[in-house]
Amino acid sequence: MKELKILIGDYEYEKIQEIFKKEDDFEPVTETDAVIVKTLRAIISPKNIVDDNVGGGETAYTTFEKIQEPENKEIDANTKIQM
Repeated sequence: MKELKILIGDYEYEKIQEIFKKEDDFEPVTETDAVIVKTLRAIISPKNIVDDNVGGGETAYTTFEKIQEPENKEIDANTKIQM
């Protein structure tokens, strides 16, 4: 057994809480799912919060970029693919 201390941003903490608020009857399908769910529940458990405000910068930034799809979607030897 391991005891861990992690630092998680307020944004990420709130997002994990949202998952369980929306899926309060969530049942894992596989053993791997069960491990993930148990871990996420432990992360948001109030008894596991050591310090509620450690400061620091914002941890979440979201950027959306609209993808421009070409009219001709055929791919051949001369098609340039940008990454």
